[in-house]
Amino acid sequence: MWCVADWVLRALDAELGGHPPERGGALLGPPGRPLVTRFEPDPGAHASASRWAPSAGLGERVTALERGEGLELKGLVHSHPGALDQPSAQDARELAAGLAHNPHLACYLGPIVSLEPPAGLGAHEVALARGKLSLFAARRSRGGGAEVAPEPLRAIPLLRDLERAAQALGGGRAEPFVTDAGEGPLLAGRLRLDGGGELLVLAGEHYPALPPVALAAGEREASGQLALSWPLALAEDERLAAALAAVLEGRGPRRRAYGPPGGPALTRDPGRARLAGWTARLADGGPEAREAARRGGLRARSAARLPEALRERAVLVAGCGSVGSYLAELLARAGVGRLALLDPEVVEPANLSRTVFAAEDVGRSKPEALARRLLAVEPSIALALEPRAVDGLPPAALDARVREADLVLAATDDPAAQRALDRFAYARGRPALFVGLYAGAQGGEVILTVPGRTACYLCATRSRHGLERAGGRVARELDYGTGRLRGEVALAADVQHVASAAAKLALALLAPEGDAGPGPFAEQVIASGATYLTLSTVPGYWFYPQVFGDTPGQGAYQSVWLTPARAPDCPVCGPPEARCDPLEVPRRTPDAAAIARALRDAGA
Repeated sequence: MWCVADWVLRALDAELGGHPPERGGALLGPPGRPLVTRFEPDPGAHASASRWAPSAGLGERVTALERGEGLELKGLVHSHPGALDQPSAQDARELAAGLAHNPHLACYLGPIVSLEPPAGLGAHEVALARGKLSLFAARRSRGGGAEVAPEPLRAIPLLRDLERAAQALGGGRAEPFVTDAGEGPLLAGRLRLDGGGELLVLAGEHYPALPPVALAAGEREASGQLALSWPLALAEDERLAAALAAVLEGRGPRRRAYGPPGGPALTRDPGRARLAGWTARLADGGPEAREAARRGGLRARSAARLPEALRERAVLVAGCGSVGSYLAELLARAGVGRLALLDPEVVEPANLSRTVFAAEDVGRSKPEALARRLLAVEPSIALALEPRAVDGLPPAALDARVREADLVLAATDDPAAQRALDRFAYARGRPALFVGLYAGAQGGEVILTVPGRTACYLCATRSRHGLERAGGRVARELDYGTGRLRGEVALAADVQHVASAAAKLALALLAPEGDAGPGPFAEQVIASGATYLTLSTVPGYWFYPQVFGDTPGQGAYQSVWLTPARAPDCPVCGPPEARCDPLEVPRRTPDAAAIARALRDAGA
């Protein structure tokens, strides 16, 4: 099937439809494609009331267009009087001669413009404003001659739709042309918008059944692709205007912005948009105004409890599973401004039951998936992603992450990683929270450390194993292939019960000194020395019956705050002479294979 751009049809109507026959010119298009994109009129043709022949000047102009613009001659078009919409015998001979003179062409076009309104249109015809165009072409026959027959024809109404879009969008100018997008020529149109900026629309031969590609540039910006939603339920002539209207906001001047598909622009940061999975559009000052309104709304129901200073606070979240992902979202909703997310794993289907992840996140790294979630909650939050384990970060990089943080949240399932975070946080003067779940999430713990004021995590957990032997099974079992804690079957509600306590302590630690909101809560805990919070989610758990005895009204949930003591020789929180620089401490005990490799490398 042959296709013709609708601006060619307009040119044919203006040059041929508005004048008596016989008039004509050349049709050109991209080489090797059944597509007509250019009409070159021939005002110097030899014409009479019943015959038309091209001039020598037309041939020279066609040659110049083929060389200068990379076009290819497709054939010649001319007009007939009245309703004569078939090629004459002379026309057929000239079509055969044109095919013979152009052996590189599979067929040679010879369409007829007839000047009476059509009663109906065949598959080889398209309507003009004053008449119709009927497409005929000469093709080589098996005997070496030429056969002239009608060819299926379809108009591509790109200019029509660009003009309708310009009108629907409040004005502007539509300029059609042909461009090479790297894989061959495409029909294109430039839509210059009132208020600044422009849209570039690239369409193939199947337009408007298939959507075009839309590129947009605001003032002083390079072009970038827009994600068009193509509304097939609308009439063909309404689709482009509706699709472009959905990716334009405001009246201008517009600049590139990004937001969720079908939603408003929320940011102008392309990196943030990639993390969030948002698409591009052109917008005026909407994102900035919405961000200010959103910040106010975010604090509307907690302003008396959460200080504005949280926006300047940074938190390192190590472990983005059931505890870490929940904590990160609570901090984002509370207004914490910066989060660094550290986790080596990808989201699996099993994670969906008790994390903040969604089905679309399966297979993504946990930091990336969590970033998408957090940006959907608070588009302006600053995020740093580290899809690695604690011991996968070079020591200097881990040290830098801890130094950048106002608080360290250790929620990994790796005891060695928890101890490493403890060493770095304490040595660098950063408060930290260590959150863990006991077997089956029947209980859990939150350990708070503040350098110089509390015992460290290592000291707080020295007696844990003795308590387990005395009171029952508390800790989860290790997977000795990885050194990490084995995953447990547990309810999300129980996990989040423990994580919520950690979230409240985190906000209290992040609050500025003298804050009347959550700040005093952490200060009271630190001053009391009871910085080891244990919680139960089932009745009669662990040593709790020994503590509460027959006190009525007890059951799940219960909590006990323990008071850890510093060991006098602790390398983390002990006296200065006992402490070790965390950069010099191995973060994991070498296994037998590593020792063997070291000995082999040393030549032992």
